[in-house]
Amino acid sequence: MSACIEKLALFAPVVASSSIFAARRVGRGIDAMDDHHPLYGAANMVIAGGQTLKGIRAAQGLTETAHITSASDSINAMSNAFKGLSESSKFFKFFSKLLNFASNNVNPLICGASAIKVIGSDDKADTASREILGLATMFGFENAAKRILGMPYKGIHLDGTSEMVAREALYHKSPFIEKQVKALEDYCRTKKLFNKISLTSVPGVLKGIFFVCASIAGYKIGGKIASILLGKEENSTKNTNKKKIIMNDNLQRISNISEAA
Repeated sequence: MSACIEKLALFAPVVASSSIFAARRVGRGIDAMDDHHPLYGAANMVIAGGQTLKGIRAAQGLTETAHITSASDSINAMSNAFKGLSESSKFFKFFSKLLNFASNNVNPLICGASAIKVIGSDDKADTASREILGLATMFGFENAAKRILGMPYKGIHLDGTSEMVAREALYHKSPFIEKQVKALEDYCRTKKLFNKISLTSVPGVLKGIFFVCASIAGYKIGGKIASILLGKEENSTKNTNKKKIIMNDNLQRISNISEAA
């Protein structure tokens, strides 16, 4: 039972954080396409695909660990179907390799996407400075959150295989926080939503959500620092190109008078 709980603690934060990150990247990619930046949009879509695959792999481990047979069978069937396509089609074979690469190299690809954004910008020096500050604080906050929350990391073996490895959480050093987290874990272990759905993975999901919040906060703070140092960023073309429709009150009043006459 304790081994099962340990596995849940490893997989649940990854499932939660990967799902949220992927959704945000898809939105960013669509916005970039709308703003006529197809290369930057495509880069974000690739990152979203890698994050989605990372989440699916973690979800597969989560369902197998928790013995959720129906969900595990569905994920395995989807995985096998995709594997079959990648073996029979050259396009899907390339696509599969691309997603695997993206899943294993999310952070470098995020840096690459920022580089593409800089290249496509009118003021490259300004955009580069803002991106460097934003990413630096984002990665800094993420690293701190991983250590505080005890987020797992991927360990690579000598034979090339990998596995999720537990990380000792810094919050264990605070007796008060440790006591609250333990109480939450004990509560979730004994309760079920609608008397059917186990809440055992809830603490891990909350860790993933807190990690996402730390990442977003880090990037936002980097942007604020950039605004202080460089001045406010100019409005994007998406906002400046919007046309405003102004009603002419005088013409409206003349029209009303003529209709009344």
